[in-house]
Amino acid sequence: MSRRRKESPSPARAASAAASRTWTPLLALALGAFAIGCTEFVVVGLLPQISVDLGVPEGAVGQLVTINAVAVALGAPLLGAAMARYAGRPVLVASLLVFGAAHAVAAAAPTFAVLLATRLVTGACFGLYLAVGFGAAARLAAPGARARALAVFQGGITTATALGSPLGMLLERGSDGTEGWRLPFLAIAVLSGLAALAVLLAVPGLAPLRDQSLRERFAVLARKPVALGITAVAVFWAGTFCAFTYLLPLLREEAGLEGLSVVGVLLLAGVLGVAGNAVGGRGADRAPGATLVAAVAAALAGLVLLFATASFAVAAVAVVGLWQLAAWSFVPAVQARIYELGGDAGDAAVSFSVAAFNAGIVLGAGLGGIALETAGLAGVGLSASVLTGLALVLTVLLVRFRPGEGPHA
Repeated sequence: MSRRRKESPSPARAASAAASRTWTPLLALALGAFAIGCTEFVVVGLLPQISVDLGVPEGAVGQLVTINAVAVALGAPLLGAAMARYAGRPVLVASLLVFGAAHAVAAAAPTFAVLLATRLVTGACFGLYLAVGFGAAARLAAPGARARALAVFQGGITTATALGSPLGMLLERGSDGTEGWRLPFLAIAVLSGLAALAVLLAVPGLAPLRDQSLRERFAVLARKPVALGITAVAVFWAGTFCAFTYLLPLLREEAGLEGLSVVGVLLLAGVLGVAGNAVGGRGADRAPGATLVAAVAAALAGLVLLFATASFAVAAVAVVGLWQLAAWSFVPAVQARIYELGGDAGDAAVSFSVAAFNAGIVLGAGLGGIALETAGLAGVGLSASVLTGLALVLTVLLVRFRPGEGPHA
């Protein structure tokens, strides 16, 4: 009786196993990105409660958002450089654990000064996790699927944008007294611990990058296409947040929306932002240049239409959704492009891109505030449109570069 030969896995089964080995660690990284991203958006809905409980003016409490963004912008390139000599997985796990511990301290903060100090720590960990996480996602990507892998990782942040503030407000309202704001911070601490465990178990070991000095890491900025891409990121995100920061006044004063209607619009914008992230990742793997230009052009058109139709509630809501769909589709596409143009310094290039996104948030919110005071909501719309138009010009120039080469006609 002949012995049966051991059957080899079918091509379909082998492909499925390979996909699982790729996407499972990416989803674990995305869970960490969701936990990290919640801190940026949960706080926005808790400012009044923190103000009352800690006896600090609401304007001063708003610095919790600013300090976090500044710490992210500094933490991504600086801590990314300092940690490059270590394996990727331990750095990711450690950043999540320290991030969670800082949120536990924030949940018990007796004074505003202690709470503010925790935001420096959480912001620095935020920047470090994103810098290392984007690089890890790019290195784990299957051939020809880098932008989609980056989109999965970025999806954690985008989902936090959609759900972070509403979930934080629900947790706060479910608590008694003026200290209800502490519960969302504690929830983020627990979620960060779970994410750290997921990363530890699901993400394979990633070899340390070549040990580089800070000067060597910054040298990637001397590459013209990388510098151009990072500038485009900062300008585009400044235009986006110039308008997004003052979206609530626009919806209330121009469209006449209030209460749950406004919350519904923000949820719609978040959900379409998640969809845009997926669309941008898939499109960038197939046609990177066209996807980038189309995303910025559509975002510019959306901004112009938003401020032109703001007095018509239905039209304004529809345009907000389309604008956010386009804006978030830009993110994975440009991250993949910058990583590619960075060549052997792709991780360093992406860390500066993370910093540029957060610099754009600070710059855009600041310019939007000045525009609002000097020219009202129309001034905000004009400023956001000009910035996005400039970003479109920079993006068109960016897509003409190829890795290791100059611009092409």
